[in-house]
Amino acid sequence: MYPYPFNYFSSIFQFKKAFANRKLLSWFQLIFTSLFLISLTLIPMALQTAAKESYPLDTFIDQVFQPLDESAMKELSNHVQIKDGQLTYDSHFGVQKNKDGQVIIGHHKDTRPGDKLTLYFDKDHLLISKSKKELAAIRYQAINQEALKDKESLSEAISKDWFQQNRLIISLFLLLVSGLLLTFNFFIVTFGASLFLYLTKKSKLFSFKKFKECYHFTLNCLGLPTLIAVFFGILGQPLTTMIMIQNILFVLFLVITFYRTHFRDEN
Repeated sequence: MYPYPFNYFSSIFQFKKAFANRKLLSWFQLIFTSLFLISLTLIPMALQTAAKESYPLDTFIDQVFQPLDESAMKELSNHVQIKDGQLTYDSHFGVQKNKDGQVIIGHHKDTRPGDKLTLYFDKDHLLISKSKKELAAIRYQAINQEALKDKESLSEAISKDWFQQNRLIISLFLLLVSGLLLTFNFFIVTFGASLFLYLTKKSKLFSFKKFKECYHFTLNCLGLPTLIAVFFGILGQPLTTMIMIQNILFVLFLVITFYRTHFRDEN
């Protein structure tokens, strides 16, 4: 018999072996294998996050671009120049308000952000605030003259500058959220399936006797689906698709194993 972890990998590619080798690992090895499978699914998420150049700001700040209505965009495109990260404004109507918030352009000593959502285009940065609290301060980089042509371009530029200037924190946050979702799905699947199999221990039709056997068998069935889901994740599939692939293939592997073994030992 192969030593760990090779004995685990030898059990995940064949249906009968996945069932027959359900007693090989200790609890410590099972826990380590569980952490390994979770970590494996995080690799595509880390690669996808590292490849990102932008991330929608309105994911974190609700309706952040709503104050950029037609009148605000008209004022920005007609009277604002942004060059080398510096904004110049050649008008005196620097405050544009609507029901969703306000846009302040240029330096106004007697204008202060209020309780509503405020986008303050200052000389060298965009300040976003709400309820008199600063939410983001974004230097002008992708926010340039070309970005002022319409709301969509400006929204994309704001999101890109915000992401690039806060890349590490945002990337860690996205990985943390992905990790929590993957971990939650993993334990729902493994413990749910293991508990269901454990409930069959009193039946003479099946060979499961201990919860450890059930959990070990579940990990064996989850190994190959996880590898396939990771492969699709590396190809660029989103987190939700990865989870769907993993779960569907796990159920399929479980069903085929039942068909081949009936969950009974050969002897």
